[in-house]
Amino acid sequence: MKKIGLALIGVVLCSLVNLRLRAQEVQSIEVESRVGITFPLGDYFNGNTSIGPSLGLELRYNVPKSSWDCGLALNVTTAVCKYYLHDSTFYEQSNRSVNVVLFGDYNFRQARKFNPYVGCGVGISLYDVVNEVVYDAQGLSFAFQPRFGVELFRHLRFGVSFLVNRKGYNNVEFSLGLVLGGRPKKSKSIISN
Repeated sequence: MKKIGLALIGVVLCSLVNLRLRAQEVQSIEVESRVGITFPLGDYFNGNTSIGPSLGLELRYNVPKSSWDCGLALNVTTAVCKYYLHDSTFYEQSNRSVNVVLFGDYNFRQARKFNPYVGCGVGISLYDVVNEVVYDAQGLSFAFQPRFGVELFRHLRFGVSFLVNRKGYNNVEFSLGLVLGGRPKKSKSIISN
């Protein structure tokens, strides 16, 4: 059993070295601004779920000579629920979350025109209810946010993330982002006379 564990550790270390050798140098800092739509995960007091808006801003640091990046994101998501109460009145409640999340992502084709990525983030979520209030709630909670997506042409980022913070506020987000920075570094050439 001990030999199997050591062999597994050896394979993982060799894989990491191989990934490190293939990574291309990119600019250290990149900024992303994104918009998207959300769908609530699960029901909340038997309400009908509906599409909601999302906005986000993220600052990322690309780890030198690696395919990893880490960043800090500020985003606002909304889980919308519609209710028909006993008096046949229609209400639409928006369960809003303002989230501050630390992310870590792995880029499969860093600095290329087609760059799939996968990542995960943890942070805090400030939640409340906006618009018509049927079931009031507000407070602070832990936020967990796995995500995946693809960056195209080094500037467009299509992503899917799952925000898990509190029942009624959990959602899946589909977003489109604009990325500035993070392009391949220009190689320095030495001209000899």
